[in-house]
Amino acid sequence: MGFNFSSKKQKEIKNLKLYLKNSFGFSPKKIELYQQAFTHKSAANDKLIREDNERLEFLGDAVLSTIIAEYLYKKYPLASEGFLTELRSRILNRNQLNKLSRKIGIDVFINSNEQDFNICESLLGNALEAFIGALYLDRGYKLTKKIFIEKIINNYINIDLLASIDSNYKGKILAWSQKVKNKIEYKVTKEILFNKRKQYIVQLFVNGQFIAEGYDYNIKGAEQNAAMLACEKLEL
Repeated sequence: MGFNFSSKKQKEIKNLKLYLKNSFGFSPKKIELYQQAFTHKSAANDKLIREDNERLEFLGDAVLSTIIAEYLYKKYPLASEGFLTELRSRILNRNQLNKLSRKIGIDVFINSNEQDFNICESLLGNALEAFIGALYLDRGYKLTKKIFIEKIINNYINIDLLASIDSNYKGKILAWSQKVKNKIEYKVTKEILFNKRKQYIVQLFVNGQFIAEGYDYNIKGAEQNAAMLACEKLEL
């Protein structure tokens, strides 16, 4: 039994190293940091798993914010502080990070209780932030910035397109509803304690009919995400 467990773990480590090398072009010095980055707290109950990714997520969130702030500051030298802040927020939006995590294949390596995984997709974005935190500790800021910009931003996010999009989705929904005389309503349907923080799930209804659902760590953000998905569904 011990041998089989060891073989399985060695295979997982080998696959993780290959993923990091093939996807991002580097070899980790401390593979255990990346194992931790992809371990949700629901899977850290196992005595053989010592730590979850919450602390690395905290660190990665700060590192990402700095990387994007510097990147945008240099990319748009004449832009106002308000424009830069808004665009950074769009890039690091929870839904954006969740989608990005899937695109770069992180979801395959997340070690999580299956039920928790289905309840809250935010653990995808959290794992991406934890990965950045692990990369920062393992290889430093310079390589972390290079990898995130060259391997992730340049390949998966169109910054100029993102900058040109009107992100006031609630405003769009409101203008549309007034034009066609529909009644819109946002309802907080559930509150989840996730990563020691309360997360709100908000549903958007049009004339009493459910249209879309959004979630975030504050109600306004959840409403905005629900409105964004509704705009896509209604093709506004």
